[in-house]
Amino acid sequence: MAQIFNECEKYGFEILDDGIYHNDVKLGEVGCTDGGWWVMRTGECQQMSCDSAVEAVQSLSIVDVSTDGKSIFDEYFLEQPKETANWR
Repeated sequence: MAQIFNECEKYGFEILDDGIYHNDVKLGEVGCTDGGWWVMRTGECQQMSCDSAVEAVQSLSIVDVSTDGKSIFDEYFLEQPKETANWR
């Protein structure tokens, strides 16, 4: 648990009883069972194996936390002006 706490602190994540949060949004859970690290991101049904607590917490840092199902890239891309092509 100390390793998880230290890694979460680096990212500014908060550990609560039911998982790891950032800005009041649950990112998922990280743990170690029988010597093997795992992560389960919010919205996923299975734990993914990891090599370390560093890798597990790091994988939570890329979780899509948008509320409308669009990734941060999509949000940026979709807000850009559309270029019109001349197909004549």
